[in-house]
Amino acid sequence: MTNMKKLICSLLLTAALIRPALGIVSFQSVNVNSIIPDGDFNGLQSSMTLSGLPNSIIDVNVTLTVSGGFNGDFYAYLFHNSTSAILLNRVGRTSSSGVGYPDSGFGTNGLSALFTFDDQAGQDVHLYRTSSFTLNANGQLTGTWQPDGRAIDPLSAGSVFDSASRSSLLNKFNGADPNGTWSLFIADVSPGGEGTLVNWGLSINAVPEPGTGVLILSGLAAICLRATRRRES
Repeated sequence: MTNMKKLICSLLLTAALIRPALGIVSFQSVNVNSIIPDGDFNGLQSSMTLSGLPNSIIDVNVTLTVSGGFNGDFYAYLFHNSTSAILLNRVGRTSSSGVGYPDSGFGTNGLSALFTFDDQAGQDVHLYRTSSFTLNANGQLTGTWQPDGRAIDPLSAGSVFDSASRSSLLNKFNGADPNGTWSLFIADVSPGGEGTLVNWGLSINAVPEPGTGVLILSGLAAICLRATRRRES
């Protein structure tokens, strides 16, 4: 087999291997503009329904805008198909601070993107004041942060937060079907200060099922590979 034919076979094989790993990114958001009941565990729930997406999640990120209230009072999670990820759980609540951080919500910084939860971010949102952070003119935290992930009672003692594992991150959704209803729940679990859920959004990267084109590439690559081995044996 000529070097050119070997090159073509190599390219076909590479395409067949890489194509199934490529995902389709979809972003959806919901404007809510509703008060988060102060000191009320019943909280506030907002839902969106997705359809027509590929059937296996690679990655999920969440954008969020909350105005007012105290960040150390908020408890929030994302729920889909019997799975949940803890986004906020009394940020700043530790054995040295029973009330958590006093900043006023989560938002934008000028023209920058919405506040975002991303497992691949550099810092844990629960301890954001121990690292570099920025508040906008309204006192809202900005930037991209790892979700809290602490699946414990938000009324737990601060010492419990110190040792809690972060077992409930957004990667819990990986491999699941993204289609269907997604719900954001947020509650203000300590009296004093009233917040508003302004909006929230989902960025989902999902893998499509192999299409006809991928199957053809895989078949051609396999034929080339067999032919190459026969000629070289």
